[in-house]
Amino acid sequence: MFTDASLSGKIGKGGLAEILSFLADMAKTGRMTVELEPGFGFTLRLQNGRVAALGGPLVPRLEDTLIRLGTPMGRVAELLAQRSAGEKPETLARTFPELRAAQERRALVALTYALASPGQFRFREEDPAPPPPWGVGAGEILLEALRRLDENPTPLDPLDVYAIPQSLGASLQALRQLLPQDWQVLASLDGRRSLAQIGTFLVLPWDELAGRIERLMGLGLAEAHPKGEEASGLNRLKPGDPAPNFTLFALDGTPFSLGSLVEKKVLLSFFRHGGCPWCNLRVHELIGAYPRLKALGIEVVGVFGSPLETLRTRVGRQNPPFPILADPDDAVHTLYGVGMSLLGLLDPRALPHWFRGLKLGIPHGSVDGELLRMPADFLLEPGLRVAEAYYGRNPADHIPLERVEEWGRSLAPPSVLRRLLGHP
Repeated sequence: MFTDASLSGKIGKGGLAEILSFLADMAKTGRMTVELEPGFGFTLRLQNGRVAALGGPLVPRLEDTLIRLGTPMGRVAELLAQRSAGEKPETLARTFPELRAAQERRALVALTYALASPGQFRFREEDPAPPPPWGVGAGEILLEALRRLDENPTPLDPLDVYAIPQSLGASLQALRQLLPQDWQVLASLDGRRSLAQIGTFLVLPWDELAGRIERLMGLGLAEAHPKGEEASGLNRLKPGDPAPNFTLFALDGTPFSLGSLVEKKVLLSFFRHGGCPWCNLRVHELIGAYPRLKALGIEVVGVFGSPLETLRTRVGRQNPPFPILADPDDAVHTLYGVGMSLLGLLDPRALPHWFRGLKLGIPHGSVDGELLRMPADFLLEPGLRVAEAYYGRNPADHIPLERVEEWGRSLAPPSVLRRLLGHP
């Protein structure tokens, strides 16, 4: 639809090019809004056919873009401080000439996704204004976006959602072939955000992101994921749920059933594999806390995604006074909704715990469980009902022992509390 001052309508894949080219050639001034789907798109303000400002969910943040383009952190902070203090755009443009490249990159990222997907647009013409200080030509950016898309065609859709496969199997070897930016893309595949959202976050134009997604798919490290579903595809337990019963073999080779603790309070902990330094450190901490937990009537059970042989030669070296169970096919891990996360594995907050775990001297070279598996802890009330479900965000993220003890005290009879406090 076109009036004297406005233009709007639906656009097919690539349809935005003709409209934006017309506005740039006619040196129009006004505001254009583009949506790939409701609430997801960008707003572009034109002054005499040049980009004066842009924003919205499909536009990378200015500070992220500057950093991606190599601007030192200190200089980015200085720019943001001056902008927050109300410094005029003309002054900022003179003081920080790198702003032009950042604005061009932000507009390029948004345009490549808008051109690669159908959507809707609106343009409202405004009174002519002086040229913007950034000097970014809308027509120039459009030509660059079209060139990129023509030279790198892809069948992928920017609105599709991708995730890391639940079982990587032989694909784990492919991790050695990844480049630094491959890792950034792979760590962003959470099964919730669309490729366009990921590209905006990483400041990657569509052609660059699509190429890396196709590379990851070829290596078996990425797969299409239904929208609106969690990447894990698992049903996570919540307080009030019954704890699923199971029977697994313990370190001594005897079967152990969770149902045998139906009248007890239980801390049920899920771990990665028997040689995991994070896991062995947590077991070491549980061994130290076990007398206190036992006094509160709390039984501890640990479940590892490894066969008995590995458990005996690794975590078994600590001689834990509570059951350590083997779940080599991860069936019980899955039953309790214990998922995997590459982003969690790369979380730098877990690194100090890794080194502490190494100091225990337990062999860690064998990885016979899922590399990306995250830990989880469940506090089970008598009757084996979930009081709290704690799903770790990285390999060292377990429920704090202080919280476990506090929970145990809240359920302990008065006589036990008096004894723990040293009263007769």
